[in-house]
Amino acid sequence: MERNALRFKLLVFSLFMAMQATASAAPLEDEFLYALDLFREARYEQSSRLFQTILDDPDSLEIHGESEYWLFRCYFENNDLTEATEILEDFLIQYPSHKYNTDARYYKGRILFLQEEYENTIHFYSSFLTTFPLSSYGSNSLFWIGESLYYLGRFEEAEEIYNNLLKNYPRSVKVEAARYRLSLIEYCYREEELLKLLQWSHEEFLKSSSEYELKEKEFNQALSVYQEKLIELTKTRELYENRLNLLQLKESLLQLKETLMKDNNGGDQND
Repeated sequence: MERNALRFKLLVFSLFMAMQATASAAPLEDEFLYALDLFREARYEQSSRLFQTILDDPDSLEIHGESEYWLFRCYFENNDLTEATEILEDFLIQYPSHKYNTDARYYKGRILFLQEEYENTIHFYSSFLTTFPLSSYGSNSLFWIGESLYYLGRFEEAEEIYNNLLKNYPRSVKVEAARYRLSLIEYCYREEELLKLLQWSHEEFLKSSSEYELKEKEFNQALSVYQEKLIELTKTRELYENRLNLLQLKESLLQLKETLMKDNNGGDQND
């Protein structure tokens, strides 16, 4: 009888402890769900505080992995990339087989892109697509490769990536964004052609202007020579006219002298 009574007491005590443990864990599970609701409402600061509370509770180990992932997402969405990176790296180390591991790796590439590490983003997502070829993040990963190429000015490569996305992921949420980028690339091509045309026109203008200036210089030089010769000719003409006038004057004087001499000779005869 005493043994049965003792067993009964132990059973009651065990049930009591189990109920206590359940009672203490239940509120944190509720907080986790509430934190998720806050996250969906974009109330990231409040959400992050609740996730941190769960991580600080040693009795909530079963939901620590998910809590740390969503804590990372809170900081990421709030654009605190430094804190987000630190939490993400810890999550990837602590929970390498977690169900959110692939998601976390995808967001690691997003952080690289937001930090404008475009070359690293290209390499990261290329490796990601090779490692997880069937991932639901396939089209998104391809898109961020295209975006990185676009921002690096490698338009032809980016164009190929965007077209690949449109072909292989026609229902992706990134389709419209990819089409928009392709239209911008087409615009860039036209702008580049226009700039080349303007540059060529400017060079032709400068060339024509240079040739015009050279011809103008030659003309001015020729005009100067002509003016000098004209002055010389004018002087020569004036000199010639002066000589001609002198000759005419001399001739007039000779005629007058002859007339006078005739008159003198006639007078002598009459005398």
